[in-house]
Amino acid sequence: MISPFNDTAVANKIDQLQSRQIPVITTNTDIRNSSRLAFVGSDFYRCGQTAAGLMNLMTSGEVRAGIVTGSSQVLCHTDRIAGFCDRISACYPRIRVIAEIENSDDDFESYDKTRALLSAHPDINALYFTAAGVYGGCRAVLSLNRTDIHILAYDKIPATKELMEQHIISAVICQQPAIQGSKPIQLLFDYLTAGEAPDREFYYTAVDIRILENL
Repeated sequence: MISPFNDTAVANKIDQLQSRQIPVITTNTDIRNSSRLAFVGSDFYRCGQTAAGLMNLMTSGEVRAGIVTGSSQVLCHTDRIAGFCDRISACYPRIRVIAEIENSDDDFESYDKTRALLSAHPDINALYFTAAGVYGGCRAVLSLNRTDIHILAYDKIPATKELMEQHIISAVICQQPAIQGSKPIQLLFDYLTAGEAPDREFYYTAVDIRILENL
């Protein structure tokens, strides 16, 4: 049970494990072109589309968005961006992506790079965090006294909950982490003990939107 980088070297290793009859199930993030048994987690592209719809609902006028992501080698990050960008291009032309940065899922790096992003593009009035490093990025926003920025992120964790209570983050999209942890174990147990292969390739969790009032 792994959360892999989307890289051919990792895919090749999964194929090697499968050839040795060692089953692999991916969770939280997936990988393309491998022989893993199944994936348990979000439909990342749909989450990105949902984020676009949320940004449309919570803003007015011209929106100039910055995207803060973790890594271009992590499929859930890239698909969340693709869903967001495709949706705003098709349906919400008043929302425009100004720039995109990577923070390696690190709060310290996120602080530095988000601050630099906002300094280089002071016209940015919305931020879309597709990965971790949200706390550091939001601290950068506060350090510049930018109270005009609408912020979307993922996961209801203590840091994002605190930032929502402080009215810094407008909404988060959650991923049912308990299911992402338990379902792969159940699937592997059934496969190894009873020879029951998963009945489908993708086990998508619900797209769960949280705002301050339903934390």
